[in-house]
Formats: sequence, structure tokens, C-alpha cells
Amino acid sequence: MPNSRRLFARSPAALIAAISLASCGGSGGSHAVPQTTIAPTPIASGSSTCTSVLRRGAGRLAPAYASASWVVPNQIAVTYRPSAASRAAQSIDRVVNAVKTVDLGVIGANGHRVLTLPSGTSATSAAAALRQSADVVSVDPVHYRRPSSYPNPTALPANDAVNDTFSDDVDQWYLYRTAVNPTAWQTTQGSTGIAVAVIDTGVDETNTDLSGKLTVRESVITDPTTNVQTVKTGPGTVQDTDGHGTNVAGLAVAQANNRYGFAGVGYNTQLQAYKVFQNDTSTNPCPSANTADEARAIADAVKNGASVINISLGAPQSSGADATEQAAVEAAIAAGVTVVAANGNEYPGSDGQQPDFPAAYAGVIAVGASAVSDDNVGASYSAIKADTVASYSNSGPTLVAPGGDANGNVNDSDPLHWITGYDTTTAGVSANACSNQAGVCAALFNGTSQATPQVAGAIALMMAVHGGARSLTPANVASILSSSSDVIPNFPTSRQGAGRLDVAKAVAASH
Repeated sequence: MPNSRRLFARSPAALIAAISLASCGGSGGSHAVPQTTIAPTPIASGSSTCTSVLRRGAGRLAPAYASASWVVPNQIAVTYRPSAASRAAQSIDRVVNAVKTVDLGVIGANGHRVLTLPSGTSATSAAAALRQSADVVSVDPVHYRRPSSYPNPTALPANDAVNDTFSDDVDQWYLYRTAVNPTAWQTTQGSTGIAVAVIDTGVDETNTDLSGKLTVRESVITDPTTNVQTVKTGPGTVQDTDGHGTNVAGLAVAQANNRYGFAGVGYNTQLQAYKVFQNDTSTNPCPSANTADEARAIADAVKNGASVINISLGAPQSSGADATEQAAVEAAIAAGVTVVAANGNEYPGSDGQQPDFPAAYAGVIAVGASAVSDDNVGASYSAIKADTVASYSNSGPTLVAPGGDANGNVNDSDPLHWITGYDTTTAGVSANACSNQAGVCAALFNGTSQATPQVAGAIALMMAVHGGARSLTPANVASILSSSSDVIPNFPTSRQGAGRLDVAKAVAASH
């Protein structure tokens, strides 16, 4: 396909909101219309309700997420012995006079229960009282999590393995860089017997490339005012009002060869969507997710047969580990499910020297972001000079994958500096509405959030050639990905892990 330059931009003010939103939070049919070149739209400087674009571009932590905000007020998580479940539930609630409870059931080896304390009750005192019970294993805080975005040169492949409108080497340069298109796809395009679970802001259920492969739709959301956890399933329950989840899902599994939009890495793979964020609104444009909701979604993804769980959200290590989240992750890994999580976008600050949670937990494949340097003249694949590690990408990843790096320049319209992909058609904040080009709702993104689903899609391809769903253990997957990655010259292991994702090599090693 031609190396045309396209910019899927929102209006100037809207794109600012979209980019920064990805930091704080950090689309059917056949088309025969001509492929139009969209002229870059100048982007005004300024800031959105989430954070400034420049801070987002530099990978800094959004001001809306100060360290004090990471702990959910008036809630505590209690881990108890399952053998004492019946009496533990009653005694635990009674000890602290809990006004509301959410029992997450047995996750891993123990039961988990989230308690809402009466107004004015000291969480420290309540925890001390609970620890006196022989039924209680531990008492921990409940945390918030937010999406982890901030909204060796190889020869140009000779052909495009799919016919989607924007599957060329500029709009989806990242698929060529990691040898997905055409090399890996010549071996496998995934399997409908394998499912990737995306735990995020939801999915645009009207998106042609995603709706047909949604096998599970579930929202798990705790109302921050009432602390009531509500679980809903079925059509309409995961409709995305942010765009982050739609973008992530599309990068992992968007359907290909339908002459529409973009292609996902594992495009013949099924999708499970779990919405753990409230809807975006003008008064709450950047909601956080409750880790109790995240843990429930993880556990349900395991029960529903997911082979890979994609978690493009998190919080820096200074926010604290979360016992409930960690238990859910460990239980998923023990069940043979590979968990892939965004490594974080805080580099080079103190939090940027280490992975975010949950990427930091043992056994999780922590994905950092790579980028490409080019001549900054024209948007063509031949302009690419080398791979780099994105300036914002945290240290300590398992490996890196393309996440783009616009270097904080709000006027940077070069698609080689971004990850171009799907957005949602139902933005909860009107300023964030995407532009619609040739019937495609799309936008530009940067972040480890975008790198992570490319690895999730690659794992789905690896399992497809190896033997099907969960045929590779999480340890097998980590080993193959690490040994097949391409080392980026002049960057230490601390920044790139094993190197940049090479899907063709990983698939070949999994055969």
C-alpha cells in the first residue's frame, strides 16, 4: 500500500484532551472509496482537564494522580482463610461494623473481602482489630489504577498480508517493525479457540472489527459514592466512553481482511471485554478503576477461558502494592493464563526506575514502549533510522514493543511518532470525539498501554501454532518472548529488558 501520510486528529482542543486523557486514564463495512490524504491539523498548546500535553508527552505522572489519591478512602481488603468462610464473613463485618461488603470469593489460596467502613472510622484501627481474628490472614488497603497511556532497522516488507484500509507501513508501521505484517501472518493469524481478555475502559461495541469477536462483555464497577460493586454482563455493558479500551483491544485483535480500518496482531483471536472504569463525563473526565473491580474481572476472565489477560492500566510503585490485585494476578498465572501489563510511563522520575503495579508482580510480562527515530521530514517507512526506547517508558520491563514517542511536541503530526488505532464513537466528553475518516473512528496514542496489547496479540499467535488455548505456560511465553526479542543498540537492559518484540521469531520458536 502507498506510504501516504494521514493524521487522524480530533479538533485542536479535542486532540489535546485525547492525548492527555490517555495519560490519566496512561472505530463497519466494506469501503471502495479513495484513500484520502488528511492534511495535518495544527494543534493548539494548552492543557486538558486531565493533565498538560507536554507533561503527558514527557511521560510524567499526571497531576490529577498525586500519591495521596491512590488509596480508596473508607475501604479495606481482608484476606481470610477459606476454611472459615462462613463464620469469617460474619465476624469480619461485625468487628468493624462494616456498612457495605463485597466478597470476591476464593482467589488463589484464600478468600478476599472488601469492607466499607463507617464514616469517621480509622482504617488503621479497624485493620488492627481485624488482625486479632484467627480467620484473618491479612488486612490491606484498596487502590486506584489508571490506564497506562498518555492518550535494528529492517528492510521494508515487499507486500501487505491483509487488505484493510490502513494496514500500510505508515499508519500501522508498528506491525512491520515487529515482523507481524507480513511475516508472522504468513504462518498464523490466530485461532478462534483462543481469547484475549482486555480489562480496561470497555470497548466500542459498534466497531465492526471488534463486535463480531466479543465472546464476553462484562462491567465490574464500584460506585465511589456508595461503594457498591455492580457486575453486569451482555450487550451494551462494556460500551466505551473513553477510547482507551477500544484502542487497546483493536491493537490486540481487530479483525483483518475486511477492507476496513486497522488490523490487530492476533486478528483471528476472540475478545473478552471487561469494563472496570466508570463512564467519562464532563465532571469526571478521567475516572480511576478500583482494584477490587480489577481483581473480580481477572478472576472472571480465568473462569471464562481467556488464554491471555491484557492489563494496560496501573499505578506507580509509590502508590503501594495491592493484596487483592496481586492475589488475582497470581491465581490467573497459576491457572495457566498469561498476564501482560503495561510497565508504566513515569521515566525518568523515581517511579520511572521500576515497573508500575500490576506489571511489577512476579510472573507478569511487563511491557515497556519502544519507538523509532526517523528523518523528521516525511512520513514514510524508509525514513526510519533506528529503534529506540520511548523517553517516558519505565525501567525494568520484560521486553518492549512499539508505543510511539512524540517527545512532548503537541504539534507533532508524524504518524511514525505515534500509534495510530481505533477510538470510540461514544466519547463521554464531547471535546474528545474522534474525527471520522472513511467511516473509521481513530486517533493517535502514545504509551506502554499501546505496547502491551501488541504483545498480548503476539502471545495469541504463539499459542495458535503451539497447540491452542493455554498450551504455553506463562513461564514458557516469557522465555520465548525474551529469547526472540531484538536487542536495541545503545540502550541498557534496564530500559529495554530482553529487547524489542519480534513476533515472527516468537511464532517460529513456538511452533
